[in-house]
This record gives sequence, C-alpha cells and structure tokens, in this order.
Amino acid sequence: MERISIGRHTYIYDRDSGYISLQAESTNNTLKDIKWFGYDDDKIEYLHKHGLLKSRDGFKFRFLTKEDLTTSILNTHQIIFEVTDRCNLNCHYCGYGHLYNNYDLRQNKDISFNYFVKLYNFLKNLWDNSSNKGCNSLRISFYGGEPLCNFSFIEKVVNYTKKHPIPNKHIYYSMTTNGVLLNKYMDFLVHNNFDLLISLDGDRKGHSYRVFHNGRESFDIVLGNIDSLYNNYPDFFKNNVKFNSVLHDRNSVKDIHSFISSRYNKKPMISELNIFGINKERLKEFKSLYHSIAKEFSQMSEEEYNLYSTHSPFLQHYEKWLFQMLMRVYSKNLSEVLSSDFKTDINNKSPEFPTNTCIPFSRKIFVSVSGKIYPCERIGNEQTFGCITDNGIDIHYDNIITSYNNTFAKYIPLCKDCKIRDFCSVCMVSDVNGVKSCMHNHPRDIKEIISFFSNNPEKLRNLMKNLIVL
Repeated sequence: MERISIGRHTYIYDRDSGYISLQAESTNNTLKDIKWFGYDDDKIEYLHKHGLLKSRDGFKFRFLTKEDLTTSILNTHQIIFEVTDRCNLNCHYCGYGHLYNNYDLRQNKDISFNYFVKLYNFLKNLWDNSSNKGCNSLRISFYGGEPLCNFSFIEKVVNYTKKHPIPNKHIYYSMTTNGVLLNKYMDFLVHNNFDLLISLDGDRKGHSYRVFHNGRESFDIVLGNIDSLYNNYPDFFKNNVKFNSVLHDRNSVKDIHSFISSRYNKKPMISELNIFGINKERLKEFKSLYHSIAKEFSQMSEEEYNLYSTHSPFLQHYEKWLFQMLMRVYSKNLSEVLSSDFKTDINNKSPEFPTNTCIPFSRKIFVSVSGKIYPCERIGNEQTFGCITDNGIDIHYDNIITSYNNTFAKYIPLCKDCKIRDFCSVCMVSDVNGVKSCMHNHPRDIKEIISFFSNNPEKLRNLMKNLIVL
C-alpha cells in the first residue's frame, strides 16, 4: 500500500488488489466542519483486516516452462500467414527495406498452401483431443508483402475452412493491405466478411513515402480504391474497415487524423516507425524520418490534446490499468470484495513472470512465407520459434524457454519494484538484448495514470460507462 499525492489530493493505492481511495484528510479544504483526524488510520486498519491492503514483501518470480507454451498454443485465437514476400509497393520506411536488417532475405516468394493445411489441422487435432478448447473463435489473418499479390492462397484458405470447420470455433478472416489491388478483389472480401486494415498515411504528402518500384506515388490509386469500397459497400466499410497510418517527417497526428476522419469518418491507428532492427549504416536516415507521437502531444494545446487523445501514446496504458487493476475491485460488489475468497486470492498469488507481456503463441501464431513460426508478425527474424516441415509442426520449445528465461533474468532487477508491471508493453522478442525498450513511451509511475484520470474525469466516466464485464 502507498500514498500518492497529486495536487492537493492524496490517494491510498494497493497494486495487488487494485484498490484506490481518496484519502479523507486531503478533502478537508471543502469539508472544514468535519473532524477527519484519525479517520484514515482506522480506514487503513479496516482495509488491512479485510485483505484489500497488505504489506508488500516482494514479488515471487517464476520462469517459462513447456507447459506454459503448450497452454498458450491451445488458447491462441489468431493465426497469421505471410501470404507472400512480394509487394507491389516499395515504401521508403518498410520494415523489410533498407532501413532495417533483422529480417530474412526477400525472394519474391509465395507461401505454400500446404503450410496452412498442416498448421490448421495441427491445431484442430490439439483442440479435438484436449479438455482445453481455448476461446470460441479463431481469426485467420493474411499478411505480406502485399497479401493480395497472392490472392489464390487466400481464396484456398477460405474455401478449406468452410469445408473443414473446427467444432466450437467461429472462423473470422482479416487482412492488412496497402489497397493497390483492393478494387480487383473487393467483392470476394465483402462476401466473406473480411476485416480490413488499410494502410493510409493521410493526405498526398503524408502518403508520399508509399511508392511503386518505379518511384511513382500510389496515393491516387489507393484513394480511388478506398473510395470505391466506401461508395459501393457503405455498411461493410463502416463495420469492417480500419486504417493504419505510419507517422514520419512528412505527416503528423493532426494531419492524419483530420484527413481520414473527415473523408471516411474513421479514427485511424497511428504508429511510429519500428525502433528495432535498424541498420546501423542507415541510422542517420532513420532519425531524419522518425517522428515521435509523445513529442507531438507534448507540444499540443489542451484543446488539441483532448481532440486527438485517442492517439495518445499513453492512453492504452491508462486504459489497461483501469481494466486490469481498478476493475478487480470495481467489477465486484462490496460483499465479494470483502469476502474471504477475495482476500485469499490476493494474499496467495502464485509466482509471476517478471514482465507481463505476452507469452509466445498466447495471442497469435505467425507463419512466414518460408514456413518459419513466430509468435507475432511484428518482430524480427533473428530467432525462429518453430517451423512447418514435411513431418508436421516443429515447435522449438527448448530454444524458446532458454531465450525467454535469459531475458527474464535481465529484467528482474527492473521489474521487481515496478509499479506498472501488470500492464507492461515491453516486447520480450524485439528487445533481444534485454532492457532496451523499457523506457520507451512508457509511463514509469502510477502517479502519472491517476493524475491523468484526475485531470480528465470525463474519460474515466466514459470508460466505466462503456465497459462490459464478462
């Protein structure tokens, strides 16, 4: 338990239970006639008695095991396929381009349909023979290169899954696309209810790094295709289309948001250039292109900050704290919070991993064009987590466990006293050398988060109002 002072207010906060309360003495400017002396001491004693607050005696850490990986595979809810490493564009900042060197050689290669069949049937067999059926849905996603450059693979996958359903699994399809071939395959995507993430960096200037191999800009073609989808399938567009924009030196959060929201009534996802795997010989060029979301927000007026707050680099951390920490208490009624079961659950917590980022395959399984297996499409290719062979699926359990546990060991000194470890965003795989990204765009103190909601109570009210506890 700790006391957190923000302005003239002081809060009582306990990380383990998620309990937070305004300290009574800090309100005495408005409640002058009430004697608060001793109230907080009695309250804290009461909360200790009922297990909502406790003395912290350090966290017990554990390391990754094969059982963890097996459980993660059973619980995965998305499989992603690098449909092809071909691309009809040559984007200047591409993660597979000249700025980076942490990827496998691009060989204009298409993925084998057999890779999909083997992984799909492998998972189906696991679920058929396990009491752990995982979640009731499976998302199949297509990635590239530009996935529509190998449309036949996508078509075969959709047809195969419809002929070979997995019991208790609803199959969804999604795709990331640059939009160049969108007009050609639009009807198929709509008919099969695809979720589309379209890459669009804003207006003509903002999108100007996305060029064809001959240097010609793609903006007019991409925008024309998006407009066609928007006009021909308005309901699909409203429900199934999202935009992803890359921030760089030719655009801004304001410009991207204004262009896409005014034209399509959508709030785009905005991401920075990838900071991992940078080619050292291109570091100067990378720095000239790189634009920080946090820096832009620091220069905004309060009115601008509120207008573009959905793109705040810290907002996802604030929301995650609200859902994972605060809702431990506030999603329960008072009798549950004060029950012996809740107290026992808090005080007898099992040892935890040093960080709270995802364990391999717990969220998704990514298969490269060459059949290599990774836990995510956003990481480099320095380490292979498995592969698809003629004999089936080979998961490199021992290598994964050794690599992760070695990195965990490097993080323990930082994580053991971290107040926001429960919603850590550090990627264990991208941070191959350990502890490099811990400070990157990450609130370092719970005080920052409480202060945010204290200064923006309407955002807290909206989140609480729209939260659904299942």
